[in-house]
Amino acid sequence: MTSVNGKHLLILIFVTLLVMIFSGSINFNDPQYSNVDLHKYIAMAEASPGFDTNVMKPFVFRIAIPWVAGLLPFSIPTNFYLINIFALIVLSLSFYTFLIEFGVEKNLSLIITIIFQLNKYFFIFLAWNYFQVSDALSLALLFYSFIIIRRKNFTQLLFIMLFSVLIKEYILFIIPAGLFYYYTNSPNRKNLIYFGIISFLSISVFMIIRLLIPSEGGESLFTQYTTQVIYYSKPSLLIKRFIIPFTPFGLLPLIFYKDLISFFKIHNEFLIYTITIILLSFFGEPERLMEPLASIYYLFVAVLIKNYLLDGAFKIRNNRSLLYIIIASFMTSFYHLWGRITLPGEAYSIASTIFFTLLVSFIFFRSKRLSERIRKY
Repeated sequence: MTSVNGKHLLILIFVTLLVMIFSGSINFNDPQYSNVDLHKYIAMAEASPGFDTNVMKPFVFRIAIPWVAGLLPFSIPTNFYLINIFALIVLSLSFYTFLIEFGVEKNLSLIITIIFQLNKYFFIFLAWNYFQVSDALSLALLFYSFIIIRRKNFTQLLFIMLFSVLIKEYILFIIPAGLFYYYTNSPNRKNLIYFGIISFLSISVFMIIRLLIPSEGGESLFTQYTTQVIYYSKPSLLIKRFIIPFTPFGLLPLIFYKDLISFFKIHNEFLIYTITIILLSFFGEPERLMEPLASIYYLFVAVLIKNYLLDGAFKIRNNRSLLYIIIASFMTSFYHLWGRITLPGEAYSIASTIFFTLLVSFIFFRSKRLSERIRKY
């Protein structure tokens, strides 16, 4: 059973609120945002407790959050904002608990979670565009599902997966990894059968929603996928997909590929999950659709920090190295498109990404070489 630090939870709640203040809020009345997703969620909330069938798919199928936002007693934007506060807090605590569950020391888990909260694509964007709350809550439940699968708590898993399908389709991404985990790691085949039944029920709910709620607009998943595979197979956009979202750690899997192989040998199910996310990430924006991979990616970063920057029970071998990494994460949280403080233009965002990614890569590479020398003697 995972044991968390109560003080750390309070710190993470405080940092979540601080990040929300730091990120600012999207001006949904600005003409430049007239065609973005948030207006679809607002229309759905205005129709609550009914359904607005004029909303295009797949947004019209993400019914839970807009439905609740339409029922709360305040204005719809206020309702979305309040739900988003809750969702981001749950996301932070879920992420922190996930790290501890998979062997990361508590203090390091706290630091890695705060670094995750400083990611402009995975967290700050969700704080800024608070109408995107379905992403935040579905991510929180997705990350927590890894813990529930590991604990074999099938009753809780059934509730989480069925509820998550009503929020967004993210939870279905875990099915291949869960099936693989129970097939290879559980001698009791009943566990595999239980998870198979839960997966079948979740997929059934996913399909039933799409059969019962009519929608005329939007592309099918197949059309969207085939279009994006062609478009996002360009080299420059592959960088946007696999390196930039994880700034300033984007180059670490390439530099530490041997460590990555060892990591996946220990956690085979994470390899299946990673492959699943990569294959399904060609449905839209390259950066944000890597969100579900954040828990695995940052867990690997935590392993690298433990192996090459720490000595013993969280005794920092080089205090400045970890401090530089935290500063680099903070500096790359600024962006030219969103946030209360925005950079002057795209060139500044690119320059910041390149500089701090190279800086962090150098810190890890240098620490690796130092660690190897120490072990020789």
